[in-house]
Amino acid sequence: MAELFPADFLQQLEGLHLLARQISRGRMRAERRSVKRGAGLEFADYRPFSPGDDIRAIDWNAYARNRHLLLKLFEEEEDLHVHLLLDCSGSMGWGTPPKFDAARQIVAGLAYLALSNLDRAGVAALGPHAQSVWSPSRGRARFLRLLRHLESYTTATGVNDLTSGVTRWLATRPRRGLVIWVTDGWGTSAEDVFQGLDRLRYARHDIGIIQLRHADEGEAGELGEFEYEDVETGETRVMIVDRAAATAYRKAVQDYEDRLREYSRKHGIAHMRADAAEPVIEVLRRSLTGGGFVR
Repeated sequence: MAELFPADFLQQLEGLHLLARQISRGRMRAERRSVKRGAGLEFADYRPFSPGDDIRAIDWNAYARNRHLLLKLFEEEEDLHVHLLLDCSGSMGWGTPPKFDAARQIVAGLAYLALSNLDRAGVAALGPHAQSVWSPSRGRARFLRLLRHLESYTTATGVNDLTSGVTRWLATRPRRGLVIWVTDGWGTSAEDVFQGLDRLRYARHDIGIIQLRHADEGEAGELGEFEYEDVETGETRVMIVDRAAATAYRKAVQDYEDRLREYSRKHGIAHMRADAAEPVIEVLRRSLTGGGFVR
């Protein structure tokens, strides 16, 4: 565990937790309140007493003043379910350091922040069926077990489309909440990620994407004749990379990026890009301060 989640990384998470508390104080709390009957956190309003209501909620002082039975309503803060989706497709194992290591650290950091905020955090791997879901739970006491669970995850081999992974997760009927998808955005086709996002939207989740890439993924690399293997599908093909092909590749990547950014903006999805070589703590800090997410 020390190699993937070193002690200094875990210590810095506590500092981020304090920052998160300062940012969320008053803002997120207000978004997560709903009016409930009976005991709660803060008084909200009155309504007339009806047969069958809990008499313990009657305001007897109000009754003494005006002889009307009034029921107190309170604002109660609901649990937020934070669902962290980890892309385990083959492309996540690419690069130095591997994108998958940074992705697992990001998921660990987000889970720590959620658990520290008394929210319920769960993790689902969009990859091989054998990689189990970490069901949403609450409390920092669960964090070390969650880290060991993240360590057990591996990247997939062979065909593993992200849309199917999202569909399998939704079939577990997760409670509606905040979904944060940590992915490089590369699927088995140009439509793979968008179809997965469509399914999350139709399930009425709030969605955020942290898109993790290495800086050189937008370039075709050296010129020449090469045999390429698609790490998402396992297919191989021989290609000649000349200047025209390199330019076309660069344009195709940029067009895809523009499309994903526009899709996210259109549908109210918080979208953040990060370099896989960037310190994970800084990525998490930007996600908290709003310096990285774009709507």
